[in-house]
Amino acid sequence: MIEIKAHDSDIRMLTAKELSSDLRIGRDKAYALMKSRGFPSICIGKRYYVTEAALSEWLKNYEYKEYNL
Repeated sequence: MIEIKAHDSDIRMLTAKELSSDLRIGRDKAYALMKSRGFPSICIGKRYYVTEAALSEWLKNYEYKEYNL
């Protein structure tokens, strides 16, 4: 996990590996999810990240729904 200080608040960014662990999905599915159009990931160089806040909001939006890759 990467932490960034921005105006007295911490922004925590998850990698694909951490995302797969948190969501209990495989590594390949985590990368596919991060590369999908509707997911709030950030690509820096060749690495994908998602902020914890964006992930929480995305999960709230898809609660009780199915998300297909």
